[in-house]
Amino acid sequence: MEKVRRNMLGENIMTVRRAIQISNTGDTSRVDEVISPKYFDHQSQGDPVISKLRGSEQFIDIVKMLRSAFADLHYEEQEVFTTHDKVAVVTRVTGEHTGNFSIIPPSGNKFNYQAVHIFRIGDDGKIVEHKAVRDDLRLMMQLGVVSTKPQYEPLFQRWKGLDE
Repeated sequence: MEKVRRNMLGENIMTVRRAIQISNTGDTSRVDEVISPKYFDHQSQGDPVISKLRGSEQFIDIVKMLRSAFADLHYEEQEVFTTHDKVAVVTRVTGEHTGNFSIIPPSGNKFNYQAVHIFRIGDDGKIVEHKAVRDDLRLMMQLGVVSTKPQYEPLFQRWKGLDE
């Protein structure tokens, strides 16, 4: 029983890695192999169009939107954790802001931040749900949307790890 459970957990991790690879390449031709028709992305709630979609259609729209805003968008796996039906992946997210990101015009700035992505895997072995905890403040600073008062800049840079 333990061997079967470990195999299932390994398959869940591989499914998530395939979804991340789709996001990294933008090649959505095989998205139905990893995304359930019931798929829901919690981060889509702020978008009036994407929030109405479900399944592979929603996943594809998110991938296209992000890749049109960010050239060389790449999610690098740093750590992975899994339980019965969930896979959490700590990623380093990098790219360059070359297109409109919602209402934010392209800055041409490169970015580098961490995010934790939590995926729930359904009984069919496909991803049915996605949540993310991202360092949005660091991203917005790197895109030039948010800044600090000059006297606090050195402290903030160290605190957020931007002086690396």
